[in-house]
Amino acid sequence: MSKKILPSILILILTITFVVYPVYAESTSELQDEKASINAQKKEAEAQQGEVQRQLSATMQEISKLDASISTLQEEINGLNAQIEELEESIEEKEEEIKQKEKEHKENTELMEERLVVMYESGETTFLDLLFNSESLIAFISNYYTLSQITQCDKELLESIEKAKAEIEETKAKLEEDKEALDSVKEEKEEKNNSLRSQKQERQSVASSLSAEEQKLQSEIDSYNARVSQIEEQIKEIMRSQSGGSGSAAGLNFDGSFIWPCDCMIITSGVKRRWGRWHKGLDIGARYEDVYASASGYCYPLENPGGYGHYILMVHGDGWCTLYGHLDSYNVGYGEYASQGEVIATSGNTGASTGAHLHFEIRQANGLSSYFSTSFLDPLDYLPGGWTAQSGAFTES
Repeated sequence: MSKKILPSILILILTITFVVYPVYAESTSELQDEKASINAQKKEAEAQQGEVQRQLSATMQEISKLDASISTLQEEINGLNAQIEELEESIEEKEEEIKQKEKEHKENTELMEERLVVMYESGETTFLDLLFNSESLIAFISNYYTLSQITQCDKELLESIEKAKAEIEETKAKLEEDKEALDSVKEEKEEKNNSLRSQKQERQSVASSLSAEEQKLQSEIDSYNARVSQIEEQIKEIMRSQSGGSGSAAGLNFDGSFIWPCDCMIITSGVKRRWGRWHKGLDIGARYEDVYASASGYCYPLENPGGYGHYILMVHGDGWCTLYGHLDSYNVGYGEYASQGEVIATSGNTGASTGAHLHFEIRQANGLSSYFSTSFLDPLDYLPGGWTAQSGAFTES
Protein backbone atom coordinates (compact mmCIF):
# COMPACT_ATOMS: atom_id res chain seq x y z
CA MET A 1 0.00 0.00 0.00
CA SER A 2 1.60 3.32 -1.05
CA LYS A 3 2.15 6.27 1.28
CA LYS A 4 0.11 8.49 -1.05
CA ILE A 5 -2.97 6.34 -0.64
CA LEU A 6 -2.79 6.01 3.15
CA PRO A 7 -4.02 9.49 4.22
CA SER A 8 -7.01 9.22 1.88
CA ILE A 9 -7.81 5.73 3.15
CA LEU A 10 -7.52 6.83 6.78
CA ILE A 11 -9.92 9.73 6.32
CA LEU A 12 -12.44 7.57 4.52
CA ILE A 13 -12.19 4.65 6.95
CA LEU A 14 -12.74 6.96 9.87
CA THR A 15 -15.85 8.45 8.27
CA ILE A 16 -17.33 5.26 6.75
CA THR A 17 -16.44 2.27 8.92
CA PHE A 18 -17.41 3.98 12.16
CA VAL A 19 -20.34 6.21 13.08
CA VAL A 20 -19.02 9.63 14.04
CA TYR A 21 -20.86 10.92 17.09
CA PRO A 22 -20.80 14.64 17.88
CA VAL A 23 -19.39 15.77 21.19
CA TYR A 24 -22.21 16.79 23.50
CA ALA A 25 -23.48 20.19 22.47
CA GLU A 26 -24.66 22.68 25.05
CA SER A 27 -27.36 24.09 22.81
CA THR A 28 -29.71 22.88 20.08
CA SER A 29 -28.12 25.15 17.47
CA GLU A 30 -24.66 23.72 18.16
CA LEU A 31 -26.05 20.21 17.87
CA GLN A 32 -27.67 21.01 14.51
CA ASP A 33 -24.36 22.47 13.27
CA GLU A 34 -22.58 19.27 14.31
CA LYS A 35 -25.24 17.22 12.55
CA ALA A 36 -24.94 19.21 9.30
CA SER A 37 -21.15 18.85 9.35
CA ILE A 38 -21.35 15.08 9.87
CA ASN A 39 -23.88 14.68 7.04
CA ALA A 40 -21.56 16.59 4.70
CA GLN A 41 -18.62 14.36 5.65
CA LYS A 42 -20.77 11.28 5.16
CA LYS A 43 -21.85 12.29 1.61
CA GLU A 44 -18.22 12.95 0.65
CA ALA A 45 -17.15 9.59 2.10
CA GLU A 46 -19.95 7.67 0.39
CA ALA A 47 -18.84 9.05 -2.99
CA GLN A 48 -15.39 7.44 -2.52
CA GLN A 49 -16.40 4.34 -0.56
CA GLY A 50 -15.77 1.92 -3.43
CA GLU A 51 -12.22 3.17 -3.90
CA VAL A 52 -11.48 2.74 -0.20
CA GLN A 53 -12.75 -0.84 -0.18
CA ARG A 54 -10.50 -1.69 -3.14
CA GLN A 55 -7.47 -0.17 -1.44
CA LEU A 56 -7.90 -1.93 1.91
CA SER A 57 -5.71 -5.00 2.35
CA ALA A 58 -7.33 -8.35 3.16
CA THR A 59 -5.47 -8.38 6.49
CA MET A 60 -6.92 -5.06 7.60
CA GLN A 61 -10.39 -6.22 6.57
CA GLU A 62 -9.87 -9.32 8.72
CA ILE A 63 -8.95 -7.08 11.67
CA SER A 64 -12.09 -5.04 11.06
CA LYS A 65 -14.21 -8.23 11.21
CA LEU A 66 -12.46 -9.33 14.41
CA ASP A 67 -13.11 -5.90 15.93
CA ALA A 68 -16.81 -6.26 15.16
CA SER A 69 -16.90 -9.75 16.71
CA ILE A 70 -14.99 -8.55 19.79
CA SER A 71 -17.40 -5.62 20.18
CA THR A 72 -20.40 -7.98 20.02
CA LEU A 73 -18.88 -10.35 22.59
CA GLN A 74 -18.10 -7.46 24.94
CA GLU A 75 -21.68 -6.21 24.65
CA GLU A 76 -22.99 -9.69 25.47
CA ILE A 77 -20.67 -9.93 28.46
CA ASN A 78 -21.90 -6.55 29.71
CA GLY A 79 -25.47 -7.85 29.49
CA LEU A 80 -24.51 -11.01 31.41
CA ASN A 81 -22.83 -8.89 34.10
CA ALA A 82 -26.10 -6.99 34.54
CA GLN A 83 -27.99 -10.31 34.83
CA ILE A 84 -25.51 -11.56 37.43
CA GLU A 85 -25.93 -8.37 39.46
CA GLU A 86 -29.74 -8.66 39.37
CA LEU A 87 -29.67 -12.34 40.35
CA GLU A 88 -27.26 -11.70 43.23
CA GLU A 89 -29.53 -8.93 44.53
CA SER A 90 -32.55 -11.25 44.22
CA ILE A 91 -30.73 -14.03 46.09
CA GLU A 92 -29.73 -11.64 48.87
CA GLU A 93 -33.33 -10.40 49.23
CA LYS A 94 -34.73 -13.94 49.33
CA GLU A 95 -32.17 -15.06 51.93
CA GLU A 96 -33.14 -12.11 54.14
CA GLU A 97 -36.84 -12.87 53.59
CA ILE A 98 -36.32 -16.51 54.59
CA LYS A 99 -34.42 -15.47 57.70
CA GLN A 100 -37.25 -13.12 58.78
CA LYS A 101 -40.00 -15.66 58.04
CA GLU A 102 -38.14 -18.40 59.97
CA LYS A 103 -37.81 -16.06 62.94
CA GLU A 104 -41.56 -15.29 62.92
CA HIS A 105 -42.36 -18.97 62.43
CA LYS A 106 -40.23 -19.92 65.42
CA GLU A 107 -41.82 -17.26 67.65
CA ASN A 108 -45.37 -18.33 66.71
CA THR A 109 -44.55 -22.01 67.19
CA GLU A 110 -43.14 -21.35 70.67
CA LEU A 111 -46.25 -19.29 71.53
CA MET A 112 -48.52 -22.12 70.39
CA GLU A 113 -46.57 -24.64 72.45
CA GLU A 114 -46.93 -22.45 75.56
CA ARG A 115 -50.70 -22.18 75.03
CA LEU A 116 -51.03 -25.95 74.64
CA VAL A 117 -49.09 -26.53 77.88
CA VAL A 118 -51.34 -24.09 79.78
CA MET A 119 -54.49 -25.75 78.39
CA TYR A 120 -53.17 -29.19 79.34
CA GLU A 121 -52.23 -28.16 82.88
CA SER A 122 -55.57 -26.41 83.51
CA GLY A 123 -57.58 -29.33 82.13
CA GLU A 124 -60.18 -29.25 79.32
CA THR A 125 -63.03 -26.78 79.87
CA THR A 126 -66.45 -27.87 78.62
CA PHE A 127 -69.65 -25.97 78.00
CA LEU A 128 -71.28 -27.88 80.94
CA ASP A 129 -68.51 -26.66 83.24
CA LEU A 130 -69.29 -23.13 82.15
CA LEU A 131 -73.06 -23.66 82.63
CA PHE A 132 -72.86 -25.15 86.14
CA ASN A 133 -70.15 -22.75 87.35
CA SER A 134 -71.84 -19.63 86.03
CA GLU A 135 -73.83 -17.65 88.59
CA SER A 136 -76.37 -16.58 85.98
CA LEU A 137 -77.30 -16.93 82.32
CA ILE A 138 -75.52 -13.64 81.60
CA ALA A 139 -72.33 -14.95 83.26
CA PHE A 140 -72.58 -18.16 81.18
CA ILE A 141 -72.85 -16.18 77.93
CA SER A 142 -69.88 -14.05 78.96
CA ASN A 143 -67.76 -17.11 79.77
CA TYR A 144 -68.83 -18.86 76.54
CA TYR A 145 -67.87 -15.81 74.50
CA THR A 146 -64.41 -15.73 76.17
CA LEU A 147 -63.83 -19.43 75.38
CA SER A 148 -64.89 -18.93 71.74
CA GLN A 149 -62.45 -16.05 71.35
CA ILE A 150 -59.59 -18.09 72.79
CA THR A 151 -60.40 -20.97 70.46
CA GLN A 152 -60.52 -18.64 67.44
CA CYS A 153 -57.21 -17.07 68.47
CA ASP A 154 -55.60 -20.52 68.66
CA LYS A 155 -57.00 -21.41 65.26
CA GLU A 156 -55.61 -18.24 63.65
CA LEU A 157 -52.23 -18.79 65.28
CA LEU A 158 -52.11 -22.35 63.97
CA GLU A 159 -53.08 -21.20 60.48
CA SER A 160 -50.40 -18.50 60.51
CA ILE A 161 -47.79 -21.11 61.49
CA GLU A 162 -48.80 -23.38 58.60
CA LYS A 163 -48.90 -20.46 56.15
CA ALA A 164 -45.45 -19.24 57.22
CA LYS A 165 -44.05 -22.74 56.78
CA ALA A 166 -45.45 -22.97 53.23
CA GLU A 167 -44.09 -19.50 52.36
CA ILE A 168 -40.64 -20.44 53.64
CA GLU A 169 -40.59 -23.56 51.48
CA GLU A 170 -41.78 -21.60 48.43
CA THR A 171 -39.16 -18.87 48.92
CA LYS A 172 -36.44 -21.50 49.39
CA ALA A 173 -37.49 -23.14 46.10
CA LYS A 174 -37.30 -19.78 44.28
CA LEU A 175 -33.93 -19.13 45.91
CA GLU A 176 -32.59 -22.42 44.51
CA GLU A 177 -33.91 -21.46 41.06
CA ASP A 178 -32.10 -18.11 41.26
CA LYS A 179 -28.88 -19.84 42.34
CA GLU A 180 -29.10 -22.30 39.44
CA ALA A 181 -29.76 -19.43 37.03
CA LEU A 182 -26.80 -17.52 38.49
CA ASP A 183 -24.50 -20.51 38.00
CA SER A 184 -25.73 -20.87 34.42
CA VAL A 185 -25.17 -17.17 33.60
CA LYS A 186 -21.69 -17.26 35.18
CA GLU A 187 -20.80 -20.30 33.06
CA GLU A 188 -22.03 -18.53 29.93
CA LYS A 189 -20.05 -15.44 30.87
CA GLU A 190 -16.89 -17.51 31.35
CA GLU A 191 -17.36 -19.12 27.92
CA LYS A 192 -17.74 -15.71 26.30
CA ASN A 193 -14.72 -14.39 28.22
CA ASN A 194 -12.68 -17.29 26.85
CA SER A 195 -13.91 -16.53 23.33
CA LEU A 196 -13.11 -12.85 23.85
CA ARG A 197 -9.56 -13.63 24.99
CA SER A 198 -9.08 -15.98 22.05
CA GLN A 199 -10.28 -13.42 19.51
CA LYS A 200 -8.16 -10.67 21.03
CA GLN A 201 -5.09 -12.94 20.75
CA GLU A 202 -6.00 -13.73 17.14
CA ARG A 203 -6.40 -10.02 16.41
CA GLN A 204 -2.99 -9.30 17.92
CA SER A 205 -1.44 -12.03 15.76
CA VAL A 206 -3.08 -10.70 12.60
CA ALA A 207 -2.13 -7.10 13.44
CA SER A 208 1.53 -8.08 13.87
CA SER A 209 1.59 -9.33 10.28
CA LEU A 210 0.71 -5.91 8.86
CA SER A 211 3.34 -3.88 7.07
CA ALA A 212 4.90 -0.91 8.88
CA GLU A 213 2.69 1.55 6.97
CA GLU A 214 -0.42 -0.52 7.66
CA GLN A 215 0.50 -0.84 11.35
CA LYS A 216 0.73 2.95 11.59
CA LEU A 217 -2.67 3.30 9.93
CA GLN A 218 -4.15 0.59 12.15
CA SER A 219 -2.80 2.36 15.24
CA GLU A 220 -4.59 5.55 14.22
CA ILE A 221 -7.79 3.57 13.60
CA ASP A 222 -7.45 1.96 17.04
CA SER A 223 -7.10 5.41 18.61
CA TYR A 224 -10.24 6.51 16.82
CA ASN A 225 -12.03 3.38 18.05
CA ALA A 226 -11.04 4.21 21.61
CA ARG A 227 -12.50 7.69 21.18
CA VAL A 228 -15.76 6.23 19.85
CA SER A 229 -15.93 3.93 22.90
CA GLN A 230 -15.36 6.92 25.17
CA ILE A 231 -18.22 8.79 23.49
CA GLU A 232 -20.49 5.75 23.87
CA GLU A 233 -19.72 5.72 27.60
CA GLN A 234 -20.80 9.36 27.73
CA ILE A 235 -24.04 8.32 25.99
CA LYS A 236 -24.63 5.68 28.66
CA GLU A 237 -24.11 8.25 31.41
CA ILE A 238 -26.58 10.64 29.78
CA MET A 239 -29.11 7.79 29.45
CA ARG A 240 -28.68 6.86 33.09
CA SER A 241 -29.21 10.46 34.20
CA GLN A 242 -32.29 10.81 31.98
CA SER A 243 -33.78 7.50 33.14
CA GLY A 244 -32.99 7.93 36.81
CA GLY A 245 -34.99 7.64 40.04
CA SER A 246 -37.97 9.76 39.07
CA GLY A 247 -38.85 7.28 36.32
CA SER A 248 -39.14 10.05 33.75
CA ALA A 249 -36.41 10.81 31.22
CA ALA A 250 -35.37 14.46 31.43
CA GLY A 251 -38.89 15.63 32.16
CA LEU A 252 -40.58 13.30 29.66
CA ASN A 253 -44.00 11.99 30.59
CA PHE A 254 -44.62 8.92 28.45
CA ASP A 255 -48.34 8.37 27.78
CA GLY A 256 -47.93 4.67 26.94
CA SER A 257 -48.85 4.94 23.24
CA PHE A 258 -46.69 3.80 20.31
CA ILE A 259 -47.16 4.17 16.55
CA TRP A 260 -45.75 2.00 13.78
CA PRO A 261 -42.11 2.93 13.14
CA CYS A 262 -42.51 2.86 9.34
CA ASP A 263 -45.17 2.93 6.62
CA CYS A 264 -44.66 -0.75 5.82
CA MET A 265 -46.70 -3.00 8.14
CA ILE A 266 -45.62 -6.39 6.78
CA ILE A 267 -43.94 -8.54 9.44
CA THR A 268 -41.29 -10.87 8.04
CA SER A 269 -40.24 -12.31 11.42
CA GLY A 270 -41.94 -11.92 14.80
CA VAL A 271 -40.78 -12.47 18.37
CA LYS A 272 -39.94 -16.19 18.42
CA ARG A 273 -37.21 -18.80 18.80
CA ARG A 274 -35.00 -18.49 15.72
CA TRP A 275 -31.73 -20.20 14.89
CA GLY A 276 -31.44 -21.61 18.40
CA ARG A 277 -32.09 -18.38 20.30
CA TRP A 278 -34.74 -15.73 20.81
CA HIS A 279 -35.43 -13.14 18.14
CA LYS A 280 -36.31 -10.29 20.48
CA GLY A 281 -38.23 -7.94 18.23
CA LEU A 282 -40.09 -7.55 14.95
CA ASP A 283 -38.52 -7.65 11.50
CA ILE A 284 -40.57 -5.38 9.25
CA GLY A 285 -40.22 -5.43 5.46
CA ALA A 286 -39.24 -1.77 5.11
CA ARG A 287 -36.61 -1.51 2.36
CA TYR A 288 -34.67 1.77 2.53
CA GLU A 289 -37.71 3.67 3.78
CA ASP A 290 -38.31 6.40 6.36
CA VAL A 291 -38.18 5.24 9.99
CA TYR A 292 -40.35 7.17 12.46
CA ALA A 293 -40.02 7.70 16.22
CA SER A 294 -42.61 5.29 17.60
CA ALA A 295 -42.96 7.61 20.62
CA SER A 296 -41.44 10.96 21.58
CA GLY A 297 -38.07 10.83 23.30
CA TYR A 298 -34.29 11.17 23.11
CA CYS A 299 -32.35 9.42 20.33
CA TYR A 300 -29.00 7.63 20.64
CA PRO A 301 -27.50 6.47 17.32
CA LEU A 302 -25.12 3.56 18.02
CA GLU A 303 -23.08 0.96 16.14
CA ASN A 304 -22.92 -2.84 16.44
CA PRO A 305 -21.34 -4.26 13.25
CA GLY A 306 -21.87 -7.90 14.26
CA GLY A 307 -25.50 -7.47 15.29
CA TYR A 308 -27.87 -4.51 14.95
CA GLY A 309 -25.52 -2.68 12.57
CA HIS A 310 -26.39 1.03 12.59
CA TYR A 311 -29.16 1.35 15.16
CA ILE A 312 -30.96 3.95 17.25
CA LEU A 313 -31.99 3.48 20.86
CA MET A 314 -34.73 5.88 21.99
CA VAL A 315 -35.56 6.74 25.61
CA HIS A 316 -39.19 7.76 26.14
CA GLY A 317 -39.49 8.15 29.92
CA ASP A 318 -40.92 5.94 32.66
CA GLY A 319 -38.31 3.32 31.69
CA TRP A 320 -39.70 2.78 28.15
CA CYS A 321 -37.23 2.38 25.29
CA THR A 322 -37.44 1.45 21.61
CA LEU A 323 -34.72 0.16 19.27
CA TYR A 324 -34.50 0.54 15.48
CA GLY A 325 -31.90 -1.79 13.92
CA HIS A 326 -30.03 -2.44 10.62
CA LEU A 327 -30.44 1.20 9.55
CA ASP A 328 -28.93 2.61 6.40
CA SER A 329 -28.54 6.15 7.76
CA TYR A 330 -29.45 8.43 10.67
CA ASN A 331 -31.46 11.67 10.64
CA VAL A 332 -30.72 12.56 14.28
CA GLY A 333 -27.66 13.12 16.46
CA TYR A 334 -27.13 11.45 19.82
CA GLY A 335 -29.10 12.94 22.66
CA GLU A 336 -31.35 14.75 20.16
CA TYR A 337 -35.06 14.94 20.96
CA ALA A 338 -37.54 13.61 18.40
CA SER A 339 -41.33 13.89 18.47
CA GLN A 340 -43.58 10.90 17.85
CA GLY A 341 -43.82 10.34 14.08
CA GLU A 342 -40.69 12.34 13.25
CA VAL A 343 -38.33 10.73 10.70
CA ILE A 344 -35.24 9.59 12.61
CA ALA A 345 -33.54 7.26 10.09
CA THR A 346 -33.72 5.24 6.87
CA SER A 347 -34.07 1.46 7.10
CA GLY A 348 -31.33 -0.63 5.54
CA ASN A 349 -29.15 -3.74 5.57
CA THR A 350 -26.29 -3.08 8.02
CA GLY A 351 -24.94 -5.47 10.66
CA ALA A 352 -26.02 -9.12 10.86
CA SER A 353 -28.75 -8.71 8.25
CA THR A 354 -29.67 -10.86 5.23
CA GLY A 355 -31.61 -8.16 3.42
CA ALA A 356 -32.95 -4.64 3.81
CA HIS A 357 -35.55 -4.41 6.59
CA LEU A 358 -36.26 -2.71 9.93
CA HIS A 359 -35.71 -4.52 13.22
CA PHE A 360 -37.89 -2.98 15.95
CA GLU A 361 -37.95 -3.63 19.72
CA ILE A 362 -39.81 -2.28 22.75
CA ARG A 363 -38.45 -2.78 26.28
CA GLN A 364 -38.42 -1.18 29.72
CA ALA A 365 -34.96 -0.31 31.04
CA ASN A 366 -32.99 2.36 32.89
CA GLY A 367 -29.99 2.59 30.57
CA LEU A 368 -27.99 0.93 27.79
CA SER A 369 -26.64 -2.03 29.80
CA SER A 370 -29.95 -2.73 31.53
CA TYR A 371 -31.73 -2.54 28.15
CA PHE A 372 -29.86 -5.58 26.84
CA SER A 373 -30.30 -7.53 30.10
CA THR A 374 -34.00 -6.72 30.43
CA SER A 375 -36.67 -9.24 29.44
CA PHE A 376 -37.85 -8.35 25.95
CA LEU A 377 -41.45 -7.44 25.13
CA ASP A 378 -43.54 -8.28 22.08
CA PRO A 379 -44.05 -4.98 20.19
CA LEU A 380 -47.36 -6.28 18.79
CA ASP A 381 -48.80 -6.02 22.31
CA TYR A 382 -48.25 -2.24 22.16
CA LEU A 383 -48.54 -1.24 18.48
CA PRO A 384 -51.83 -0.46 16.66
CA GLY A 385 -53.34 -3.20 14.49
CA GLY A 386 -53.61 -3.35 10.71
CA TRP A 387 -50.43 -5.35 10.11
CA THR A 388 -49.99 -8.50 8.02
CA ALA A 389 -47.44 -11.30 8.37
CA GLN A 390 -45.53 -13.29 5.80
CA SER A 391 -45.81 -17.09 5.93
CA GLY A 392 -43.61 -18.50 8.73
CA ALA A 393 -43.13 -15.13 10.42
CA PHE A 394 -44.12 -16.59 13.80
CA THR A 395 -43.04 -20.20 13.29
CA GLU A 396 -40.02 -21.38 15.26
CA SER A 397 -36.99 -21.73 13.02
